[in-house]
Amino acid sequence: MKIEIILPYKEIFSEKKASAVSITVKNSMKFSKYKKNILVYGQHTVNPFYKKNFVGIKTNKLLHFGNNLSIIKNFIKLTKKNKSKSLIEIHNRPYLFNYLVKYKSNNPIIIYYHNNPLDMKGSKTLAERKKIINNAAGIIFVSHYLKKQFLSGINYKPKNIHVLPNGIEKNITKIPKKQKIVMFVGRLVEEKGAHIFVEAIENLLKQFPNWKFYIIGASKAGQTKLNSTYEKKLINLFLNYGAQANYLGFISNAEVKKFMKASSILVVPSVWDEPFGLTAIEGLASAQAVIGSANGGLKEILKDSGILINNINSKKLESKLKMLMNNNLKLLDYQNKALKNFKYDQKNISFKQDLLREKIFNNFINK
Repeated sequence: MKIEIILPYKEIFSEKKASAVSITVKNSMKFSKYKKNILVYGQHTVNPFYKKNFVGIKTNKLLHFGNNLSIIKNFIKLTKKNKSKSLIEIHNRPYLFNYLVKYKSNNPIIIYYHNNPLDMKGSKTLAERKKIINNAAGIIFVSHYLKKQFLSGINYKPKNIHVLPNGIEKNITKIPKKQKIVMFVGRLVEEKGAHIFVEAIENLLKQFPNWKFYIIGASKAGQTKLNSTYEKKLINLFLNYGAQANYLGFISNAEVKKFMKASSILVVPSVWDEPFGLTAIEGLASAQAVIGSANGGLKEILKDSGILINNINSKKLESKLKMLMNNNLKLLDYQNKALKNFKYDQKNISFKQDLLREKIFNNFINK
């Protein structure tokens, strides 16, 4: 079976600039038995993951009325002469799915949702979502929360709906040597709650002089400068805390994981309904005690493995941090839970994904 994966234009399929969707696709490919038969189509980049499997597209925004549409039109052109059927997977762009299905109706097409369908062009309305149900060979959500959102207003159970969480490779079986570090990792935008983290640690600095606090990230993947007013104010306030506060900017996912393995606590204080929470599972896989907001997909990830905070604010977060930083046994307990209850191992997720692909492909061929 040949598999063709189409990424959104904003995704850079490379080590230094990859964001969530690119990382997820890269992770799943590593353990897929179909790896040699997978081609990934996305924005041109110089040093992509899996160079032999990547087709970089130089888009023409003006000619094709947008960069995302340019990727789709180039994909259609590049694959026009293909005679054999392939499984096409399009990520996070429902309006492009609706365009693609007109030209590739002889191929099974899966749409993957990594964000809230009700906020996305092409699936905001009930009519749009019913159209996708009728035309998609498969609809895959990375969390039950996203599935629930998609099915809002639909009073029947479509047979082509599936939930497949993201996965990552867990390389440790016991807690590595940890330093007294608390981390925030993510985009520096208001909905990710970085300001809650910064406000929460203000009173902890003097109480815990041996602890350090790290922020990793920027408002956009690959960004090397602070551009938005929000992130400039945030990092200025954070660095004014002194030597205990460390801002590392945007770094590669591989570098992030190194810091996670050495760090004791990860904070995921999202104020929006997190679609999944890739950062949270990376923290769990690194044996961090993870504190997160009880929003969206985070509830599914942390319910047995971390600490959830309803209606999160800086005072509540400060209290939970203080509890862990004051009590080494409690901290160790949550770090052990992170490893013991981990259910997002990439080998297992990739195995399930391949089985699902086979089922969807065969159902389409045999219908």
